[in-house]
This record gives sequence, structure tokens and C-alpha cells, in this order.
Amino acid sequence: MAAPLPNHPQLRGNYGPINFEASYDDLVIDGSVPEGISGSLYRIGPNPKFVEGTYHWFFGAGMVHAFHIDNGRVDYRNRWVRTPKLEQEIALGHGLNLDININKDTGQLESNRRNGVANTHILTHGDHLIALEEGSHPFSMDPQSLTSKGYGHYGDGINGAMTAHPKIDPETGELHGFGYMTDHFGSKTMTYHVIDRSGRTLRSDVFEAPYAAMIHDFVMTRDYVLFPIFPLTCDMSRIATIGFPFAFDRSVGAYIGVLKRDAPVSQIRWLAAPVCFVFHYLNAWNDGPKVTFDAIDFPVAPNFPSADGSNPAHADAQGKLTRWTVDVNSGRIDRDRTLDVASEFPRIDDRFAAARHRHGFIASASQRAKGDGGLFNEITHVDYDSGKVQTWDAGVGNGVSEPVFVEKGPNSPEGDGWLLATIYTAKTAISSLVILDAQAVSDGPVATARLDHRVPYGFHGSWRPNR
Repeated sequence: MAAPLPNHPQLRGNYGPINFEASYDDLVIDGSVPEGISGSLYRIGPNPKFVEGTYHWFFGAGMVHAFHIDNGRVDYRNRWVRTPKLEQEIALGHGLNLDININKDTGQLESNRRNGVANTHILTHGDHLIALEEGSHPFSMDPQSLTSKGYGHYGDGINGAMTAHPKIDPETGELHGFGYMTDHFGSKTMTYHVIDRSGRTLRSDVFEAPYAAMIHDFVMTRDYVLFPIFPLTCDMSRIATIGFPFAFDRSVGAYIGVLKRDAPVSQIRWLAAPVCFVFHYLNAWNDGPKVTFDAIDFPVAPNFPSADGSNPAHADAQGKLTRWTVDVNSGRIDRDRTLDVASEFPRIDDRFAAARHRHGFIASASQRAKGDGGLFNEITHVDYDSGKVQTWDAGVGNGVSEPVFVEKGPNSPEGDGWLLATIYTAKTAISSLVILDAQAVSDGPVATARLDHRVPYGFHGSWRPNR
């Protein structure tokens, strides 16, 4: 029998889960959905039905929210990602820990790659809709009904896990990804994956990083893949001292692994990099040996302790949009701050992935104070060519999701389209889907599709056009 959830900051307010699945047809819309928007916006995040013992937002069972849009109409549905772990919890009526095995020969901890929480990102590749979290294999779902299909339908046979942030090359159609701690929990082994449009694994090659760390994202250009390693290190002995294996340890330095896309992993070169922390990258491109990428830089890893067990200062827990340039021949790395505003969840016009981009879109917060729950209440557009910055403010105390770009048409210029995001309104405790003109963000929504309930704060999402 389900029990009340613990009194925990990540289980209260709009961080807290909803305990139902629903389908709503033809949502009430303020304004009008622009002509030509036809497809589905997917959002995913933690939504635990059961919590056993301690809790962290990163480990709640995944729930998908879909907004199906066509002919000016918006339909909605939400479904749990029914991993084997969640199915067993439902059968038992209580929560379970992550499925960890102990190797009888080595004594090392090994995760079950097909029994995770699938709560971090959801995207389409070819005809596949996959839910991702960085400790497991991709989990397949039906794009319309959100019925869970399970593991093994996509990227079968990959070594280790799949990142929640793979990159799709719009020219080749291939998906590039990686996994970390491939051999066992706490190992410094990683994997580089390439999967074709059909979901067939083309390569899944294992290599060693300088040290074991939590690695959330990476970057790809037309010619290179780069694996930035920042010192959110993993050490099992820390459990006895600070109660958690992951901590930010700047003494070990930072590195960027550089690999030509068609080269074997034995040719990865590790370049010394500035010590900081990055969860997410906007995009990357290269001009010969010069690689440029945009990232959200933090001075330290937010939400994680330092190696001595101390917590980061509030100011250090704010990420800022930053441009990096890397000369892969000389190893020189430069960084320049683009926007001095607390930011996260950067997105581009995905047609320009791995190529030079002009436009970037982020969730931001011009005002940030202790106790605000880390919310972002603004959506910001950065034009890198003109230097113009536009922002729409949803109101302090409200929360916006990551903005997802939808182009007006297949041949429209870069950035000519719409931004789709969910917004939580604190006063009414409900959520809505908002649609903004990507080139006139500061004008506010052109359409708002209203729900009668809230969409809990989550992580990432994507757009799937109707074909």
C-alpha cells in the first residue's frame, strides 16, 4: 500500500509528484496556435510514486508529458515510464532502491542497465521515441499513446549506459552518445556510441578517462567529438565520511578528451582544461582544428558537496552562458562570458546541430535569491551575430521549463520559428504550455494551452514533427 511521501524539499511544491495519469483532448487555448505547428512536444522528469528511505530528485521514477498539436488544437497525456523497477514497486506497494549487483569475482558494484528510472530526457530518433537517464540503456515508448515498450528495442547491445544527452547529426542522421563508469560503479572507463536511424548500433567502444566522474553531457562537431571531464569525482570511501560518493574535487584538475569522429578511441587526446563544472552544452562546431562550443559554466558542481563535505556557496551554484574555444592541435583553451545571468537548459535550432549556430535559447533568472528553489522564470534568446538579447519574464515565483525550438518550415532560416515550454504558475498551482515567437521572445506567448493540473518540474524534452 502506498504511504505518504517524506517531508523533503524535492517532494514539496511543484517539485512534488502527481499521482495520476490522464488524457485531455482539446485544451482551452488563450490566443491561437500558429499555423503549421504540427507534432508533439514531450517533457520528462522525476515523478516518484513511492519513496523508500532517503530521496534525491535525480532518482525519482520518470513521467512523460506529451502535448500533441495539430490544426490549432492541443491534446495532452501523461504516463509513467514503466521500467521493471517501477512495475515491481507498483506490485509490492512500496519503493525499491536502484538495482545494484555485486560481481562475485571482483567485488565491484555493477548497475543493472535495464532497470533504471528513465527520467532525464526524451527524444525521437528515426521512428523511435526513447526515454533516457545516464545510468541505463534507452527505454522505448509509443510516440502517440506513451505506452511503455521497454529496453532493447533501440541501441541493443551497447556497452554500458547511454547518456541522457546524445547528439543527432542532421546531415548523417546518426545519433552519437556516450556512457561513463562502464566497467563498474566508480570505474574511469567510458563508452562512445554511434547508432543509426533504424536504432542499430554502429559502434560502442570502451576507453579510459583520467578519473571516475559524473559526466552529464558532451559536444560534437562535424569532425570531432569532445568529452569534457570536470572533477565531480566518484570515490566510494566518501560514503563513510560525507555520506555520498560524488564530490567536487578541484585538486584532480579538468580535461577535455578530443577524438576525430571516424577514428578509433585509442586516438583520444586529453587536453588540460579550466576547472569548473558544466551540466549542459548549447552546441559546438569546428573550423579546422579550432572547436567552438557554448556551455553553461558553474564555478563548482551545484547540488553536490566539495571533497571536504562542505556545500557550495549560493553564488557558485549559478551557471552562466559561456563560449569556449579549443585549439585541438596546440591544446589552448579560452573562455568568454556571454551572458551574466543565471541560466540553464540551453537549446538551439536542432537543424544546425554540430555546425555553426547564430541563435541560442535558454531558461534564465535575472533575480536569484537563497530559498527560491533554483527556479527559472524567464526564457531568453541570444543572437550571437548581433549581440541582441531578448527575454520574456513569466513572473518571479513561477517556473519555466527548458525551451524547445520548432522551425516554421523545413527551409526557414535558422531561428525562424517557435519556442515551446511549460510554465508553472504558483498562484494557481497549475501548468500551461506556452508558444513564443523565437524572434520576438520579449513579446510573450502567442498561445497558451491551459491544463487543470500542474506539470512537476522536470529536466528535458523534445519536439517530434508529424510526418
